[in-house]
Amino acid sequence: MGPTAGVVQQVDVLASADPSSWDLADLESGLGELAVAANRLFAVQMRVLAAFDARGAGQIAGFRSTADWLAKTTGIPAGRAGWLVHTARALCDELPATAVALAEGRIGEGHVRVIRHAQRRLGERFAAVEAIVAGFAAGHSDRETRVLVERLVQQYAPADHDDEAEVDRERRRVHLSDSIDGWWHLDGLLDPATGAALKAALDVFAEATGPDDTRSPAQRRCDALGEIADRSCDQSDRPTGVGHVTVTVTPEQIVTGQGVEWPNGLLASSTDVAVHGCSAAVSLVEGIRVDDVHWQPLAVGFAQRFASTAQRVALAVRDGAGCVHTGCTVPAWRCVAHHRRSWADGGPTDVDNMVLICRYHHRRVHHGRLDLTQRDNGTWTTVAPHLFPDTG
Repeated sequence: MGPTAGVVQQVDVLASADPSSWDLADLESGLGELAVAANRLFAVQMRVLAAFDARGAGQIAGFRSTADWLAKTTGIPAGRAGWLVHTARALCDELPATAVALAEGRIGEGHVRVIRHAQRRLGERFAAVEAIVAGFAAGHSDRETRVLVERLVQQYAPADHDDEAEVDRERRRVHLSDSIDGWWHLDGLLDPATGAALKAALDVFAEATGPDDTRSPAQRRCDALGEIADRSCDQSDRPTGVGHVTVTVTPEQIVTGQGVEWPNGLLASSTDVAVHGCSAAVSLVEGIRVDDVHWQPLAVGFAQRFASTAQRVALAVRDGAGCVHTGCTVPAWRCVAHHRRSWADGGPTDVDNMVLICRYHHRRVHHGRLDLTQRDNGTWTTVAPHLFPDTG
């Protein structure tokens, strides 16, 4: 039996146990003990890997490197395998205080990752503060340790810190692509400033609108991105250039909502057509098709379709400075001026024909899940369709 056989046997025993039958005290102590054990096992793994690497065992086995051997024989992703090998070498040769703290289970892999990052940035200068950082890490989270490391880098190498921050910022990226089914794939990596700004915006726009808001947090963030995008396009001069979406529709389509295409050629839903008929972010330009490519505009209608600033103020005063849906917390500045009788059906852009409603409840109105009804005091609210007839 090899040196690690006993560990494997003990893990087998634990794996066959049923924690649901343990006492609460055993569960609590067990979690703490397992966390320490995991850290200590990671330390052993690093020492074993360092010894394996020092003997060139990966190359002896016919692989290009130790990392190549590790990735192809254990299934560990290549990037992580490389990090593990370099970390094992550093713990063995350059980070004695970190190695001790890890072996004692006082720090974990996350702390080691932060410490390695600091070592790479400070080079030989890090040796003077390594014990301090390792000691700090033992009593703090890896995020808190990262803050300390950043301060050390700024203190010891301010110019390097600024230069590296700019170089590091080159990693920022956002990928947005449409798929064959009309959905969009979003992926990216944001620099700290952009990420913080976006989070602050999402904190505003992704809040639940009230007790009836059944969207998941992820769905609310998706809708918030849509609202942020809408607002970037919603300018008083309705530009046809950067940041604006123009959809051309026939007179019949603006009434039926059928056959309307997004710029990428995919069909918009009738609900989308109705929703954007109340919004300035997507211009629905009424026209007739000349041929398969060309359109002849009939009426743009911006002047009569969208509420003016004065009208929005009047609506906010009348309806309570926010969405008319009872319990909704979205303020007036984030609401759409919705036509009770649609603009396409000849409804005027007058205060008497409009209400302020947030984008979430606005879509539910157009989808037939909510109706609008007027209270005795002249203000408006929403109700379930089965309670009152549609007032539009």
